[in-house]
Amino acid sequence: MRNLVVLNRGRIVPESRTYPNLDLLDSVFDTVSDTITFILSSDESGIIEVQQFKKNGDIVILASFPISDFSSKLLSFNHFVESCQLVFVFSNGDIITAEYDSVSPDYDSTVVEIVGSIDVGLLASNWSPDEETLAILTAENKLLLLSRLFEPICERNLDPNDIKITDSKHVSVGWGKKETQFKGRGFKALEREKEALKHAGLDLKEDSPLRDPTVAEIEEGTLSQFDDHSTKISWRGDCEYFSITTTEPVLVEDTGDMFDRRVIRVFSREGELDSVNEAVNGLEHNLAWKPQGSLIASTQRHTDEDGEEVLDLVFYERNGLRHGQFNTRLNPFTETVNNLEWSSDSEVLLFQLCDRVQLWTSKNYHWYLKQELFVTGTEDPTNQVLFAKFHPEKPLHLMIGTTNSGLQIIDLAYKIATGPTQIGDDLGMTLVVDGSTAKITPLSIASVPPPISFRELDVDGVISDLAVSKSNDKYAILTSNNEVHLSQLPIEDMKKGKQPKVLSTINSSLITSEANEVAKQIAFIKDSLVAIAVDGSTYSKVVLFDVTDIKKPTFNESVDLSPKIVILKSQADYNGVTAETVDGRVYQLNESQDIKEITTFPQLCRDFELANTTPDDEFTEIQYTAFGISANGKLFANAEQVASAVTSLKITESHLLFTTAQSQLCFIHLKSASGNFDYEIIQNSNDEGADERIRQIERGSWLVNAMPSKYSVVLEAPRGNLETICPRIMVLSGVRKFIKQKNYKEAFLACRTHRIDLDILHDYDPELFFNNLELFVKQIKKVDHLDLFVSCLHEEDTAETKYKETINETGNINRGINNLNITSQTQTPEPQAPQETQKRIIRNSEKVQDFKDSKVNRICEGILSVLLKPVYFETYLQTIITAYACEKPANLTEALKLVGSFKNPEQVESSVTHLCFLQDVNKLYNTALGLYDVKLTLAIAQQSQKDPKEYLPFLQNLHVQPELRRKFLIDDFLKNYHKALNWLFEEGEKSEEEFDNYVISHNLYQSALGIYKYNEKRSNDILRLYAHYLNQQQNFVEAAASYEYLNDFGNALENYILGKRWREALTITQKEEYSDKLTDTAEKLVASLTEDHKYAEAAIIEFEYLGNLEEAVKLNCKNYYYDEAILLSNKEKKSELIESIVDVQLNEGFATIAELLADCKGQITSQLRRLRELRAKKQEDPYSFYGVPDDLDTPDNVSVAASETSTTPSFFTRYTGKTSGTAKTGASRRTTKNRKREERKKAKGRKGTIYEEEYLIKSVGRLLERLDQTQSDALRLIEGLIRRHMKEKAYLIQNNWTELLDFIRENVDEIHNMSEKDRERVDENGEVYLIDIIPVPVIKDFPKKEILNY
Repeated sequence: MRNLVVLNRGRIVPESRTYPNLDLLDSVFDTVSDTITFILSSDESGIIEVQQFKKNGDIVILASFPISDFSSKLLSFNHFVESCQLVFVFSNGDIITAEYDSVSPDYDSTVVEIVGSIDVGLLASNWSPDEETLAILTAENKLLLLSRLFEPICERNLDPNDIKITDSKHVSVGWGKKETQFKGRGFKALEREKEALKHAGLDLKEDSPLRDPTVAEIEEGTLSQFDDHSTKISWRGDCEYFSITTTEPVLVEDTGDMFDRRVIRVFSREGELDSVNEAVNGLEHNLAWKPQGSLIASTQRHTDEDGEEVLDLVFYERNGLRHGQFNTRLNPFTETVNNLEWSSDSEVLLFQLCDRVQLWTSKNYHWYLKQELFVTGTEDPTNQVLFAKFHPEKPLHLMIGTTNSGLQIIDLAYKIATGPTQIGDDLGMTLVVDGSTAKITPLSIASVPPPISFRELDVDGVISDLAVSKSNDKYAILTSNNEVHLSQLPIEDMKKGKQPKVLSTINSSLITSEANEVAKQIAFIKDSLVAIAVDGSTYSKVVLFDVTDIKKPTFNESVDLSPKIVILKSQADYNGVTAETVDGRVYQLNESQDIKEITTFPQLCRDFELANTTPDDEFTEIQYTAFGISANGKLFANAEQVASAVTSLKITESHLLFTTAQSQLCFIHLKSASGNFDYEIIQNSNDEGADERIRQIERGSWLVNAMPSKYSVVLEAPRGNLETICPRIMVLSGVRKFIKQKNYKEAFLACRTHRIDLDILHDYDPELFFNNLELFVKQIKKVDHLDLFVSCLHEEDTAETKYKETINETGNINRGINNLNITSQTQTPEPQAPQETQKRIIRNSEKVQDFKDSKVNRICEGILSVLLKPVYFETYLQTIITAYACEKPANLTEALKLVGSFKNPEQVESSVTHLCFLQDVNKLYNTALGLYDVKLTLAIAQQSQKDPKEYLPFLQNLHVQPELRRKFLIDDFLKNYHKALNWLFEEGEKSEEEFDNYVISHNLYQSALGIYKYNEKRSNDILRLYAHYLNQQQNFVEAAASYEYLNDFGNALENYILGKRWREALTITQKEEYSDKLTDTAEKLVASLTEDHKYAEAAIIEFEYLGNLEEAVKLNCKNYYYDEAILLSNKEKKSELIESIVDVQLNEGFATIAELLADCKGQITSQLRRLRELRAKKQEDPYSFYGVPDDLDTPDNVSVAASETSTTPSFFTRYTGKTSGTAKTGASRRTTKNRKREERKKAKGRKGTIYEEEYLIKSVGRLLERLDQTQSDALRLIEGLIRRHMKEKAYLIQNNWTELLDFIRENVDEIHNMSEKDRERVDENGEVYLIDIIPVPVIKDFPKKEILNY
């Protein structure tokens, strides 16, 4: 779909400085110095003069020398700039070098030398593209390959045996005899037919036309009458192969005939013959190998299948076989292609004709003639093309050498001729140049794949440029002969099949006023004016014609611009044209011929657009912004660079669209609130933060057209096919616009067509939505559409998440996208400091289950408030049911009540079917049962997958039951046991036994107590059952209280003992009837309390109820109540117990506390040492610190080597057990066994895992808690030791305790120094979260005894 336009056409007229009247002979581009070197000479003088032309216009004479043979032809010339050497190869066999001074070149000091001479003369010569090898063919058909230093690489003769023709060579497979060769699948059938004719007595000659159509006819390779018998050499772009075309006599072995044939041989870089082309009649002298491909181009003059003479361009593969062709559309009787040239990127093929050059491009296997550049004109009609060459590095830059007017330097650019993209006129009109045919396609009407088009417009002459008006019905076509052809065809007529025709022509004399002027580009202003860019020698002008009456165009104005115009095109709104000059200035020319300078690009742009970027909310003068792409892919907004690596751009009413080399289609809001066009392309964006302004496209695609009203963009792939996409931002822009206009119907249809969540109809402006709910219902109208809207609602606020509007954002458009920076799996990442590593941290991530403020519920309630009105109720019954079913949780009760109220059985059935589609049929079945509507339940069951054998007997039984029993059976089936219990209660005394059994079966004691709270007898019966249940559940205290309430003291005493409630139990034993159980009860209580370490309570029972003083003293000592033990001994006059029991227990208590302190000191010391080791290891080798544990129980027969999908874990994922892929998607690869192992490691803090540091820190906290709990016992122990004259032991306990606390206090800050990075964890869903900060504990001072503090 891309056309070629001329940006600039300069001219250099060389003048000889060392000898008069020398003519241009040859010229080359110098890529190193970015200059042009040309050779001047004449047949009369025999002088060669070499000049170097620089960009600033300076000319340096590099060499001037005579040649020995005036008639000798220059075969090749090359300029090695880095070595300051000029190399000439002449047809007389001389190879001449000229070396000049690199600092101050002077032709007098240039050293000219004949480095070699071949006496027999030369036919062709050509340097390889890498300038390392020179290929030469002598007049004796000897091939020579020379190095850069002219050392021979290879020498061989062209063997005539290569091209002998036999009747079987073209089907030879390289082995076997002639008779066994495959000659086509129809060959045997032909032989049988010949035999049958022969036996029938018919004389069948050998040259009969009967032949196998599956095999091509053998061609002899006869010469074309236009062949100039020249020899040419062409190299492939990678310099590995080259081809030679020669004219040689050929002997036909079968007949002995001799004739001349055009032969193409392919040689390797070492000079080995690779292939010879198959014989083709009419093959000519042209030869050009495609730089980036395997095709060799030449020309062929022959008769086609229709019997007409044609001149084709033909292609050969490296193996010599034909590979397609196309018609050059030239007159085969009068015109000749003198030479072929490829552009450096292999995209453009140049035909060199006598008076002009043609430029061809190919897409989808079709060749388009894109430009025809004449060198003749009214100034010099005899001027002819001498040579034409492309720049070796700039694909669209070429030179044309002429016989009379010097050297023309032409700069080209790709241009896609399209119509307006403003809403209302955006038909996607696209015009494609193909020679004298304009291919017209309105892409919004018919997305016709090229090379086909919707309509075609034929004109006289080859098209140079073309344009379409704002209304898409007027066409202006500029041809290479400087004429403009005008046509008009309304789009409605075009749809009916009418073809556009030329209605008028503007003659070249009205456009160009000087002989050297050339019209190069054309554009429309609205529908009334056509602007034509005309280039002179040093100036440009814009010629305006009024085409209001397309059949009678009139001259309007001519506006001069200086310096020369590079690009002329309509601005985005078609209210004027805009032009860029060679110095980067951008001008605007409106229909009043007012010229305004808009901006100046920092670099010359090869494509640009001028757009109105005035913000909608500002009442200021119109602001225009020019967006341009430079040759190196930089995108400029006026003078500011916006992006890089840009390949194409397009403007719509609200967006700038451009594609990048990273295969992205990007958007910029033209009328953003900020007016800031800063833009940064983020390549590694994840799905959660996908920005609406970036979309991935097929690699290498570029923009063709944009149609905002269709929300679509058309892209062309490198191979030429079209792809129409609907970018999310364009669809959302349209939807938002419709919502603002309260046009909910169009917004809904756009969302439905392009799969946009319908939530946006509410989320974009909730207040507007709720204020216009009835309007919304009226516009949507269709029940199915309203159902779709309600059923697709989500709790997510799409306007703030995936459909977040970006028009008010500035700076980095993906701010926050790249927070989770996961290194590529294919590279080994470098460790980063914790503060430099960015991750997406999720804190307090919880799923909200509270639907009180649910968005879905609010919308459903709002919809219901409208639809429940009488005017809508009957029409939207289905939608009402849908709204009830889609609430959260689903309001199935109201929905089924509504369905149950229907009188029409068909309406009930359809509603039930609809509900079953929306909700789980089992839930509906149970809900309908809960409404006690058996008929409705049956209707739902019939829509389910349930077996009728299961539900029919059940429902039939319900149907025949009395009402109370039916409700009981339903609630019992639904496990609504509390409601079922109420129905049993209402049945009366006859169901009391069943009531009690039901209570026991379903543990409904509390409900039953509530039911019978005013019936004391039944309440006590239930309470007794409840007490028995509590006893079985080992809730002995409440069971005992219940039994005591019921005056069942025996069971109460038993349960109090089991519940270890000694006071209550002993109280019951004080009753006369239970006094005999006192001793037994006391002993049981002492045993159980002692087992629970409740020594003080056990001591009371031993002393007061069992009279056992010694056990009471011992139990008090075990509880560290030494003062109580001493008091009790002295009170009972048993002071000897102090020495025998208390002192012994004091020593045991001292040993326990001392051992505790020693353990704590050892633990804190070792843990502090381990923490220091871990942190030192983390600093030295982070990978090792976060390394994968080696205890994953990998089987011996399982490979752990990295595969293409599981490579070296990154720094982030190394310890998580996930690859970067699973950490991103949330897919867990752990088995249940591995997950449980991970949990155990976390709990234990196993050595070598990431949980060890966390475990060690928490362990110190637990140690301090243990010390705090033991501190009171230690204080009582110290007091007891002092009272019993064991001061040294008391001092030892106090001193060790104090030292331990001081040691912990000194190191507690170091222990709890845990960085944020060390707190990071990855959950099962792959989300990164932070564990809670472990607080630094408060260490209280140990209460010291002053008498020991010395």
